[in-house]
Amino acid sequence: MAEMPAVARALNHVAYPTRDTGATYRFYTEIMGFRLVAAVQGDRDPESGTSKPHLHTFFAMRSGEVIAFFDLEKEEPPRKDHLPTWVRHIAFAVDSRQELDAWRQRLRSHGVEVTPVVNHDDVWHSIYFQDPNDVLLELTYQARALTAEDASRAEKMVAEWTSKHGQRLSA
Repeated sequence: MAEMPAVARALNHVAYPTRDTGATYRFYTEIMGFRLVAAVQGDRDPESGTSKPHLHTFFAMRSGEVIAFFDLEKEEPPRKDHLPTWVRHIAFAVDSRQELDAWRQRLRSHGVEVTPVVNHDDVWHSIYFQDPNDVLLELTYQARALTAEDASRAEKMVAEWTSKHGQRLSA
């Protein structure tokens, strides 16, 4: 068996579909303050090789990490599944509770529906809202560092959950 290489050092980007690159551009640059850092235009579906004109745009945060979008020409919107919306989201970190509150005000001033601040176990304080592509976004302030005790508790929860649901933890 091959030796495991170094664990990935950071998130480079996540990608989502968009049906309106203009609305996506305005939201991420004008409201969220991200920078458009790259775009790639393609003609082919990389999996099938068939014709699939598309534009792939990349918007960077202060850290350099990126959220990206594919605008596929003449593509139908993705079908909704039956999972709750909150199951799929992307969370962006802010530096303080005051910054989180300021973001909530900013989003509301731009007509974006945003939740009240949600307290997750006194560790994360978060607000939730959707982008123009129906991607659920979270801005979150982490109030304290995670500890070895948090990791130990997580290991126990995962072991109990997998056992209860007939799942395996190892190959």
